[in-house]
Amino acid sequence: MPIRTIEASELAQNTLAVLYQHRLVASHQLARLLTPEAASHRYMLHLLKHLERKGLADRVVPPGRRPHRWFLTPVGARAVQEADEVLVRPYRMSPERAAGPLAEHMLAVVETGLAFFEHARLLGDDFEPLYWVPEVAHRYVKGNGRFNDTHVISDALLHYVINGSDGVRWQIQFLVEVDRATMPVHRLAGKLVSYARYFDFHPLRKLRSAADGPARPAWQERYPRFPRVLLVLDGANKRRLANRRTDLAAYVRSSQYLIVPRPGFSIGCATMPDLVEQGPRARIWRNLVSEHEDEQRTDFALGAGPRR
Repeated sequence: MPIRTIEASELAQNTLAVLYQHRLVASHQLARLLTPEAASHRYMLHLLKHLERKGLADRVVPPGRRPHRWFLTPVGARAVQEADEVLVRPYRMSPERAAGPLAEHMLAVVETGLAFFEHARLLGDDFEPLYWVPEVAHRYVKGNGRFNDTHVISDALLHYVINGSDGVRWQIQFLVEVDRATMPVHRLAGKLVSYARYFDFHPLRKLRSAADGPARPAWQERYPRFPRVLLVLDGANKRRLANRRTDLAAYVRSSQYLIVPRPGFSIGCATMPDLVEQGPRARIWRNLVSEHEDEQRTDFALGAGPRR
């Protein structure tokens, strides 16, 4: 189904691409991402309703006066794939999923990206609405088994570019986890262990010879440097989130696997209120695997400084 008239506009195409990549986005989030300088959200709502009438987008209406949640229809998803502007993915949203228990988590992941986006605009950095990809899986165990037992699935892979005052650009990648205070702390710590296992994972290779050199870790097949792991705590008041971070740090310190020094591996933890209010480049992150984590608060470079 071709995209015509109003849906052929750049804003409409960007809206469809954002809905395709991020799967479920609230109306006010779409306005903040795609019309950040507009005085009101009225035009974005008008455009969304037009896409709905054309059968390209759909929505669910939460109870109360909460923002509507928008997603693409199968027809809208095919239209985006035909445009060939985003990475094709098999995941499809449905009204049932959009109203289901995981919806708030998906919206929180979008809100995390929005915090990066809005502060990047203030700082003159490069971070656009499609610079993060949700649900990226990484294998960390050899052999067969259940997918969730052999892979760690990041809530998002994020690519951020710092524009330095001297004209130098620093590119940093992150594997982002968003925790909404629903998972027991020990299970959350267990997922952080999975990231360390992925960092250590060397896949088996057949027919190797001495000329091949030592086996490379799996992550080097995908990334030039291991992405920094960032954990954002959300879903509770500030006091509870602060306590949750303290409890999580205690679990990390007691983990025999995580306390092993790994140059190039780090995990930063911040709360959503701090991220939204101060921005990702502020000294809001606690490096959970730092030797001096009790005192350390740092920016998202996690003490190592931006890398070129």
